[in-house]
Amino acid sequence: MAPRAKPLHVAELGRGRPLVLVHGWATSGRVLLELAGALSGVARVVLPDLRGHGSSPPPEGAFSIDDHGADVAGLARELGGEPPLLAGWSLGALVALAASARLEAEGVAVAGLALLAPTARFTSGEGHPHGLPPSEVEGLKARMRRNPAKALARFFAACLAEGELPGAERERALALLALEPPDAEGALAALDALAAGDLREVASRLRSPALLLHGERDAIVPPGASEALARTLPRARRRTFPGAGHAPFLSRPSEVAAALREFAAAPADGVAG
Repeated sequence: MAPRAKPLHVAELGRGRPLVLVHGWATSGRVLLELAGALSGVARVVLPDLRGHGSSPPPEGAFSIDDHGADVAGLARELGGEPPLLAGWSLGALVALAASARLEAEGVAVAGLALLAPTARFTSGEGHPHGLPPSEVEGLKARMRRNPAKALARFFAACLAEGELPGAERERALALLALEPPDAEGALAALDALAAGDLREVASRLRSPALLLHGERDAIVPPGASEALARTLPRARRRTFPGAGHAPFLSRPSEVAAALREFAAAPADGVAG
């Protein structure tokens, strides 16, 4: 395991049950700040910057999804109080799965998992058609090496479906996604972790109730990925957002926040056991 990036930069707001909310690839906790504010009335929302992202430094050498999960599990343990909720978007959803598995293995209760645009495996492969082809990930890595700013702008644009938001709102959403990009080295290391991560077996062993939220027009993580994950997780329910792409918390903020507030108040309600 790569050494933990210490300290992870963390922002907090609100009071109540701890809710660790993890951002996606090439962003930072700041992209989820408005969502965190909407949840702060029902939870103590903790927004870490993953290693190599935002204000958290990367460790030396390569790191994995499990390393990210260890970071977030360590943060959750330090919070104390009630069992935490773990939530994440995209890469953050994978990290939340890994962190939950680590905590459950240690006998630490997890109140629930709330996952946005989630998948247990980012790339497609044998038995898993619900991901980006590895060639597309390699193409993104090549573009990052040539021109990181242009590659990230293209990626962030793909996070929003065509026509999902009108012009001014779309530009604001893109500005939020690009608010705090990582350096090229950190982004590439995280892409390597994404490409190698496969948490399907891990997810099948989790005991916590889970809520999966997904845009029906997601071009980054196909909606079939969360359908497969919902079948894999023992206690999951799923909701989709028509017309939304990879970042429904930006295009459907009130709906996403309402779903998460309801789940935070009673994670097990309505989740099949």
